[in-house]
Amino acid sequence: MKLFVASYGEVDAPPLLFIHGHGGGYHYQRCQADLLAEDLRLIAPDQRGVLRSGPLPPGEPVNLDVLLADFEELRADLGIERWAILGHSAGGNYAVEYAIRHPAAVSAVIFDCPCWDFDANDRHRLPIFARLFDELGDTERAARCRALAALPRRLTADDKTYELAFALGDRFQDLSFHEPSRRPDFIRLGEEAGFSDEMWAYGNSHLTTLPELYSSKLARLADITQPTLLIEGINDLATDPTSVQAYRHNAPNPRVATFTHSGHFPHFEEPARYAELVRSFVLETSV
Repeated sequence: MKLFVASYGEVDAPPLLFIHGHGGGYHYQRCQADLLAEDLRLIAPDQRGVLRSGPLPPGEPVNLDVLLADFEELRADLGIERWAILGHSAGGNYAVEYAIRHPAAVSAVIFDCPCWDFDANDRHRLPIFARLFDELGDTERAARCRALAALPRRLTADDKTYELAFALGDRFQDLSFHEPSRRPDFIRLGEEAGFSDEMWAYGNSHLTTLPELYSSKLARLADITQPTLLIEGINDLATDPTSVQAYRHNAPNPRVATFTHSGHFPHFEEPARYAELVRSFVLETSV
């Protein structure tokens, strides 16, 4: 499987692998590539089956093991001994396992608004969704949200909570931003790429990774041996308070940077501070 790989910065600069979440990392590159490339070598692949890497061939698997193997193959192809890794959203879930399984290959880990436990994440978001459905007069979906949030068992991919999120339409999308009025600017970045709707839809192939994402990584944080940094947006619903508390408790020497004017995309809403923080952390831990 061939991957599209974007690379920015000097070849001999400290390398940083960007691990995107669902939907791809094009927006991240538009916001951060030039800023990070001042001191780092940013390596940003489109994961298999996403955007410029093209659609998955029939029967081609995509799961956590496959994605991690792709990262390791890419590292070997580029001749990189060790690199820092940065996982955004669902990519933060993958980053936990990559750092633990390949400790010699990873110098440091940055978690950018990560989704470490979709059960904890859903239980945080569903009551908010319920209130929004109440405002919309959709009492049936509001009740469904509250019923799922109250279940005594762990939520799973089979509960399809993402369908409730998408049913909120623009109101759900607005929840990703500290200033919802900036969402059109974020959308415009994607539109300027000139990708077809079909290309954007390639990422739906990664829905097969949902069962793995519902497997909590919170306890696994204690097994990471590298320096770590958690970046959280104060209005981000993806990195729930339970997960942040678990990071502070489980991760060795946890560092948390809270972006007070950001939702799920600090790299977009506060780009200068974000880039300075990431560059400093990678340079510090690459010595």
